Amino acid sequence: MPRRWRFRPQAACSMRFVPDLRQSANPWVILLRPTTWISLLVTLQILSFTTVSAIGSEQKLFNDLFRFYNKKVRPVKNFSHPIWVTFDMALNQIADMDERNQVLKTNIWTTETWMDEMMRWNPLEYDGIDQIRIPSSDLWMPDITLYNNADTGGYSKGNGSASNCLVSYTGEVMYVSKPTILKSTCLVYVKYFPFDVQACKMKFGSWTYNSLQLNLTKQSERPVLRSFIKNEQWNLELTLTRQHVVRYDCCPEAYPDVTFYVCMRRKPLYYIYNLITPCILLCALSFLGFFMPYNIGVVKANLSVTLILSLTVFLLLVAQMMPRTSMEIPLIGQYYLAAMSLISVSTAMNIAVLNVNVCNREVPRWVQVIVLKYLAIVCFQNCSCAIEPTKPKKIPRDESTGMIRLRPSPLLGRRIASSSLEQDSNHFNLGKTSELRMTRSMRVFHERHEELEPRFGKLESYVEQIFKHLKAVQKKNDKKAALREEWVKVATILDKVLLIMFSIATITTTLSLLLQKPSADTETLCYDIINNDLDEIVT
Repeated sequence: MPRRWRFRPQAACSMRFVPDLRQSANPWVILLRPTTWISLLVTLQILSFTTVSAIGSEQKLFNDLFRFYNKKVRPVKNFSHPIWVTFDMALNQIADMDERNQVLKTNIWTTETWMDEMMRWNPLEYDGIDQIRIPSSDLWMPDITLYNNADTGGYSKGNGSASNCLVSYTGEVMYVSKPTILKSTCLVYVKYFPFDVQACKMKFGSWTYNSLQLNLTKQSERPVLRSFIKNEQWNLELTLTRQHVVRYDCCPEAYPDVTFYVCMRRKPLYYIYNLITPCILLCALSFLGFFMPYNIGVVKANLSVTLILSLTVFLLLVAQMMPRTSMEIPLIGQYYLAAMSLISVSTAMNIAVLNVNVCNREVPRWVQVIVLKYLAIVCFQNCSCAIEPTKPKKIPRDESTGMIRLRPSPLLGRRIASSSLEQDSNHFNLGKTSELRMTRSMRVFHERHEELEPRFGKLESYVEQIFKHLKAVQKKNDKKAALREEWVKVATILDKVLLIMFSIATITTTLSLLLQKPSADTETLCYDIINNDLDEIVT
């Protein structure tokens, strides 16, 4: 049986409750008692102080802010009000410029600032906390996108560049992304390569919110360059920030964007050392073909063909660097083509001169006048057109008979005298003087000479025929030598004239192509490219 409590008087110095078994069975009576409510309030107060001291003021602030927060809708109390987003970019490095694919690779981080009306509190209620850091995945974020993106990842909050947002008690939210690598498309102008200037842009804007829902503005006139690292291939000449409001064909509303322009000039030393200097040396080697002797013939043509093949290899290297465009041909490509054409022409000139050198017919009159007379003056050469033939020696003849006169041979006289001396050695006295022996020998020689005179007549006729044949052969050889000498002079003069023409063409082509540059300075050229882009946006 349940017990009940009742109040019983005790001694004067003490009072206590005693159970009253008749009244303790009703619970409403217990709840209506004042002592019950007092004990309950004291318990709740003790529990509240314990909870606050356990979670802290920042956790309480976080719980209060996100109690009714929805990150899927814009954080505005009036739907007709747009959210003003301030956008800025810090350029850290120009990592690479891929001219072939027309892609600019940069290292950047971005800063976005906007007002979130759902993120406001009184700092006095939370121990003076005026700023908190909240992960960007828990807040509403503007869908800022890089329009001219050239990478699959691109610029988005879902990649590795996401970070925390700095939230102020006034509702201002600032988001600073982590440093990230961006790949953006860039229209490359290759005409003045490797002395070119390129202006690339990075266009940021909301992908779904129009200007009535999100108004994107720029924070400064130029990107932040405090931590910029210089590039070994490019010089940063100019940076600009422009704000645009564009209407697209898909949607009637206007969409704002912030575009950052990066203008840079290429450092040409690498290309001068590896591409231009070898081409100039190869063109200089082509001059050797005009100084080679004519008797090596084929070697001159082989030299020119080898130079053409070498230039073709360098031209392929240039083609691999440049984009596949038909709008413009770079100057260095034009120079290589011009050099190959000039070397081909020099090869044809050398072959023509070789053919002229071995020609064996009569030199035409017009060739003698043009080449040996006028072009010789241009080459500062004095050449005579006529060549004196070699004069043949006169054959001694007898004036009375017209026969060839042969002089007595001293050797023959000695032989006859020695034979007569041997036959008549018995009739002479060896002791006589030498004068008598000489007289006898001469008389014997004259007697034998009269006996051999008819035989000498036949011999004279044979010798005369031989001399006539030798004279004809000599005249023919003299004529051939004269023609050959004359054609050699023509070939020499033509070779020098063609060398002068080739030198003038090579020097003119080299200076006109390699020294060609834009008429304006770098800054003016950058502004012209940017203004052209702005004109395209307006139209």
